[in-house]
Amino acid sequence: MTEEVRMGTETPVIKASLQIAFAIGILLVGGALDPQLILAQGEGRGPDGGNLKLLEFVRIDVTKKENNDRYSIDFVANAPKIPVGTKIDFLLTWRSQLVQTFSVTVPANRKISDSLLVKKLEPSPDKYMFRSVIDPKKQTSKVVKELEKKKELFPPAAAPWTEFHFDHQFVIGTAEEIEASLKETRDWFVGRYSKLAKRDLEVRDGVKSIEAGTDYTKPNGDFDEKKWRGFMDKKVISEIVEMQEEIKKSFQDPRFLAHRLALSYLLELSVAVGKRTTNESKKLYTSKGLSPSPLDTKPEKLEVKVRSGRRVPRGSDLNDLVLKINKLIGLDPEENESQS
Repeated sequence: MTEEVRMGTETPVIKASLQIAFAIGILLVGGALDPQLILAQGEGRGPDGGNLKLLEFVRIDVTKKENNDRYSIDFVANAPKIPVGTKIDFLLTWRSQLVQTFSVTVPANRKISDSLLVKKLEPSPDKYMFRSVIDPKKQTSKVVKELEKKKELFPPAAAPWTEFHFDHQFVIGTAEEIEASLKETRDWFVGRYSKLAKRDLEVRDGVKSIEAGTDYTKPNGDFDEKKWRGFMDKKVISEIVEMQEEIKKSFQDPRFLAHRLALSYLLELSVAVGKRTTNESKKLYTSKGLSPSPLDTKPEKLEVKVRSGRRVPRGSDLNDLVLKINKLIGLDPEENESQS
């Protein structure tokens, strides 16, 4: 793929460059679980080394609270083997990532029924699950004595006692809410990589216009460095710096819990565009017999250290990153057409 092929969706020319990327089969990455984590289920804590069930979910329902847009997980679980008064930590997890921890105490009838208010999360097609943990350090002295009487169920060497409830996974959000959230997320990613594409294109076209003497030049035809720096510093570098900071902050945003890998590729894309644009500017200065501007050679806040080392990313590198992002956010060719 030559440098004339541009990425993004801002113009027909840029849009055309992504047709190859989008034409390849795009699959929505689902909630695949870590195989090693699956093997840990039950941890072989039974007397014969098999799985040991201490807690059995009967029902898990997820509903949205209209007053604050947060979700509530209502569940019922039986705990016939666990002493009354035992404090159980329920760890809400997504692909082994801890999202939130809730604590519940086993009642007299050993039937736990509770409603857990989840922190603000975006609806997602990826499934969540609970991991239950009984930590002896968090129990009353009475409960500890009861646990000590059941060493076959609660062997001291295995404490804290953990169960992975893979057989009761669930999604957060209705089908309509999940689709609306996915659309918003896709628009967010497309908007940002399209903006990067636009800046990459503008820099290259700007250099060509200077060479042709049609733009960024003084009346006498000389290179107008002041006008060029106004474009590079205020419209290109500062904008990419701002985007890089936004992407880094998004890693901590619960909204992007299921899209952190896509964020990584978007950050890598911003670095690649930062490298390409400043390199084009440096080449421009050299072609004019000038020393490159330090704003290009050593940009203060702009991250330009690319994976390829000293090699400047090619257009095909950018398109590959866009393809990876689209695959992760489930954007197929038809959806791309509708957004362009």
